[in-house]
Amino acid sequence: MAKEPENITPVILREIRPKQDDLAEGFKRVEAWLGNVEKQLSSLSKAVTYSLGQSTETQLRQVEQEARIDELFDKLEQLLSPTPPSDSPSPP
Repeated sequence: MAKEPENITPVILREIRPKQDDLAEGFKRVEAWLGNVEKQLSSLSKAVTYSLGQSTETQLRQVEQEARIDELFDKLEQLLSPTPPSDSPSPP
């Protein structure tokens, strides 16, 4: 009886299987690495958002303080000016 030719499909599949396993392992490593990158990006995003918020809040406080200092200087100039304020009665 003549020997039947070997089916080549199982041979090819056996050759592909180890390569497929290597690729799957590599994909798992990439997924883990991307997870770490996402965590770092999230932390960085929170830090930048916090910093920008602090900067804006600080600028707002500085503007308020400058306005208050201007008010106090105006009052000080009024108190130190040689002429009496116009809304107060003149001395007799």
